[in-house]
Amino acid sequence: MSKLIESKIECPFYVRESERAITCEGCIAGTVAVQRFNDRVGKSAYENNVCSVFGGRHCPHYRAVAVQYDRGQRGD
Repeated sequence: MSKLIESKIECPFYVRESERAITCEGCIAGTVAVQRFNDRVGKSAYENNVCSVFGGRHCPHYRAVAVQYDRGQRGD
């Protein structure tokens, strides 16, 4: 796993990564959500193609969290 990817991440809800998982701000205030991948290749591709472009806005999890902020339901 490379921490170099963390310098490329654009998504504001990204928290950290591990070998086959991406941890993001959770849909419930004060929580985190973990996306687990079957392999490192899939996780790396997702980070490079989703988390690191367009501010992460193509990620379905991004949209779930962002809508709460847009509605004023989050302030954490």
